Amino acid sequence: MSDPGAATRASADPVLRALRRTRQVRQFTNEPVAETDLSAILEVARWSGSSMNLQQWTFIVIRDRADRERLAELAPYAKHVAGAAVAIAIAMSGDNPEWDAYDEGRVAERILIAAGALDLGAGIGWALEDRATPGRRTPRFDRPAVRPNDHLARPPDGGGAPATLSARDSSAAARGARSGALR
Repeated sequence: MSDPGAATRASADPVLRALRRTRQVRQFTNEPVAETDLSAILEVARWSGSSMNLQQWTFIVIRDRADRERLAELAPYAKHVAGAAVAIAIAMSGDNPEWDAYDEGRVAERILIAAGALDLGAGIGWALEDRATPGRRTPRFDRPAVRPNDHLARPPDGGGAPATLSARDSSAAARGARSGALR
C-alpha cells in the first residue's frame, strides 16, 4: 500500500528543514546582506499574523554601523548587533503590552526563519525603551529588537546545523533529550 501522506511530507521537507536550522547567531562574517534578501525578510515580517491581525509594528532598518554600535551599547541583551551588517528593530505601538509581546515574538521568529532560509545568520536581542530612545515614545526599541544579520560565521552543514559546534552550542546539549521535552 502506498503512503497517502508521503507527497505532503515531501513538500513539507524544505519548510521543516528551515525550521530546524533556525539558530540564534551572535558572530557574523563581513559579507553584506543583499538588498533582495533584506527585502524578502521584510516581506515575510510584513505578512506575519498578529493579534486581531492589527499588525501594530514598524520595522526600522538600521544600516549605519555607528547606529548599530550605539544600540549595542544601550541594549544589555543585544551586544552582538554591533558586528552585524544590518539590523531590524521592531517598534510596537505600545497600546497593549500583552498583545505586543505575543506579536513581537511571532514576527521575530518569522524573521529568524526567513533569514535562515536565505543562509543568513540572525539573532534576537532587545533594548530597554528608556535607554534606547530617552524622552521619545516612537519609535522605541523595546522587548525584542530583531536582527536579521550577516551570513553565518560557521557555514551550515547539510543538516542545517553549523558545521562546527562547541559543546555549549550543540543541539543535544542546548535542548536536552527529545524524550524529556515530550510528555
